[in-house]
Amino acid sequence: MQDEGELARLVSQPLTPDERRVLLASEFGRGLSPKDLAVMMTAGYARLVDWSRGSIITLAGSTQSEFLVVLTGRLDVARTRPDGSRQIVDVVGAGGACGAVTAFGSSPRWPADVHAVSDVRALAVRAAALVAGGGADETRLRLLHNCTRILAERARHMSGRVELLTRRGLRERLAYYLLRNAGPDGIVVPGLTRQELADVLVVSRASMTRELGRMADEGLIGVSGRSFVIYEPDALHAASG
Repeated sequence: MQDEGELARLVSQPLTPDERRVLLASEFGRGLSPKDLAVMMTAGYARLVDWSRGSIITLAGSTQSEFLVVLTGRLDVARTRPDGSRQIVDVVGAGGACGAVTAFGSSPRWPADVHAVSDVRALAVRAAALVAGGGADETRLRLLHNCTRILAERARHMSGRVELLTRRGLRERLAYYLLRNAGPDGIVVPGLTRQELADVLVVSRASMTRELGRMADEGLIGVSGRSFVIYEPDALHAASG
């Protein structure tokens, strides 16, 4: 039986300090000890995976056995339209989870295409292994507890997505998106290109860019590259519907 120090040594090697920090700050890694991280890897609950920028990680409808917790990089979750173009439905950065909701189904399949926007390292978590485990495995129970946090967060996220898409006006959608994604300081750093943001909002890039310009001219927001600053939150709340 490996002692706690040996287990901690085993798991510290494949993870960089930044990756460990991201994992422990994520919903999946919250409250885990070095021993838990090591047991997670050595017991087969999870494995480390890497993809290079531009990789197609999976396609919609593919059989699913794992969900992903991103440690570095960014994933785009997209659906392919009838004309062959892609509509981004979600963006998952470091600390975020991808595919967790469907992974725990009876016959799990990926609901959308998943692409690596940049080089990505992620934890591929085997949902079936977590559910099927037995005995007094405290690490497994802690991981399952954290999985409920992920599922709750995904439910909140999807609720927000529905709320966004029920807003018909372009300004309504922009105002709702900016307010929902702003930090305590009123800064929004989505890290998306203008086209990606337009895809998320399901609007045209040209019309979105014009509306952002109007909102900036009116003093409601500031625009700097891919980031935004909310100057008039009350006005945005009123505009968001």
